[in-house]
Amino acid sequence: MKPMSRSRQLGFSFIELMVSLVLGMMVVGAAVKLFSQGVDATWVISQRAEMQQDLRASENLMLKDISLAGAGLTGVPGESVALPSADGSPIYGCDQTGTAAGCLPNGPVNYPCIPAGACSPTLYPIMSGYQLGIIPPGATIPGGGGTDLITVVYSDTTLALSCYTANFTTPGNIMTFTAPALPLPSSCVLPPGVVYPQAVNDTVVGLTPGDILLVSTPLGFAVGEVTNVTGPNGVPAPGTVYTVTFSDKDALNLNQNGQPNDLTQVSGFLAGVGASVAGSTANRLYVITYYLQTVPDPSGLTAGTTILYRQVSGHTAAPVADNVVNLQFTYDTYDSAGTLLSQLGDPTSGSTVAPNVIRKINIAHLTIHSQLAGARSTLVATQGYQAYDVQTSMSARNLSYNNRYSFH
Repeated sequence: MKPMSRSRQLGFSFIELMVSLVLGMMVVGAAVKLFSQGVDATWVISQRAEMQQDLRASENLMLKDISLAGAGLTGVPGESVALPSADGSPIYGCDQTGTAAGCLPNGPVNYPCIPAGACSPTLYPIMSGYQLGIIPPGATIPGGGGTDLITVVYSDTTLALSCYTANFTTPGNIMTFTAPALPLPSSCVLPPGVVYPQAVNDTVVGLTPGDILLVSTPLGFAVGEVTNVTGPNGVPAPGTVYTVTFSDKDALNLNQNGQPNDLTQVSGFLAGVGASVAGSTANRLYVITYYLQTVPDPSGLTAGTTILYRQVSGHTAAPVADNVVNLQFTYDTYDSAGTLLSQLGDPTSGSTVAPNVIRKINIAHLTIHSQLAGARSTLVATQGYQAYDVQTSMSARNLSYNNRYSFH
């Protein structure tokens, strides 16, 4: 057997090792690049999905509230209720005492009075807040000014308060509600699934301090803010009595006992009757304001987070969605001559237009941006925050169908 030559021993040359190392690094680099792009794409898509979900939920909630504007007010002359103002103008819930940062950055703005100076502040089904809101940090609002607010008013249908017999007691800022006898009168309309009116102080749907009641008597209409509710707990029996108090100097300044347009003026005690007038009814109103507010960053690293809030009457405002950076509305209405006016930013700027004849509400801008800037992703490194903006229109059916064809 011939001995093996050393020159024929198995192995790789240095050049072969270098070529294989370079090829391996190229394969690994390509794999890392693909993985990084996949992670970036997942991050971008997840942010877009979150923005779409928040934007859809915000829009749906606003559409529901705005479309109900005026419900329950069709029996009120002009679908509006004059508010007391002798002891100071009533204020919006988001600017009430104890609110850390209100919805109106330049101070409380009075309820509208149309024409200006010729009436008391008035509660209308829709009240615009043209450019009265905040300017989000780093933002420029088209047209200048701040973001918009919108306030809508409609009647609650979950608590069968109108089934109770309502009476005033001395001095007129206290009402008693007596549960009806059986069988229930035909005028008592209960929510689906309810067989007897709920307790006025029911823990789920009952009255609580901060609620606003619309009271009707033969002497007129008035609103007041509930400050206290007392009565037995549990399911009411016929004849059960609950007491609701409307104390003076409430958080919304709606209760101004003895003053013009106050709840006490329709009680009978201050109208020469000397006793509670018969035929009083009451139901709860939802006075809902949508507005933007910037919550500061505790760390101070950013300017803060701009949040869309929903304020109901005199209760604590609830956040709807984070990172909503613009909110603007326009309105379609008509003037006293019947001329149609479209896409007005401030529908009550002229003395010939009242908020109770608005027929269509347009969300001109509802804008949301991503939670984190695009610099975190190589896919959108030069585009900053991702953002979505939606526009839509809706009809306030209780105003459009009632006012449009009865307007003279």
